Amino acid sequence: MNKVLSIAALSCLCMSCGNLSPEAKKIKGNYYNVQISAELPVFELNGDGTCIVRNIHPDVLTMEVAGTWNVENDSLIILNDLTSIKAKGDTSIMGDVVPRLTRKVVSSDGSVLILEKDGIEYLYNRKNTK
Repeated sequence: MNKVLSIAALSCLCMSCGNLSPEAKKIKGNYYNVQISAELPVFELNGDGTCIVRNIHPDVLTMEVAGTWNVENDSLIILNDLTSIKAKGDTSIMGDVVPRLTRKVVSSDGSVLILEKDGIEYLYNRKNTK
């Protein structure tokens, strides 16, 4: 188990060096699922390769985890830093956080990002914050 965490930590370190792929550079930004929250982004994909991912259950639980990200082949790859998990609300319903999150990028156009998991497509709206 420690070997797996060490490999994940090393991968996080390498990915955080700002070596984003050309595809990743096109989609960096904050992405919201407006059906869940217009105030908190689900994905904060930063230009330096760092990110924040949130699991939001309005008025019940908000959980966030920091990590690193990139786009490899046709997929968004996020390596979560499991030591950075923060939660507000009813933590009794909190599930496990995966060390590696992979979602196929179906499309992106600068304002919308569509990701696919298990045959289901999820739409995220991009908001630029400066």
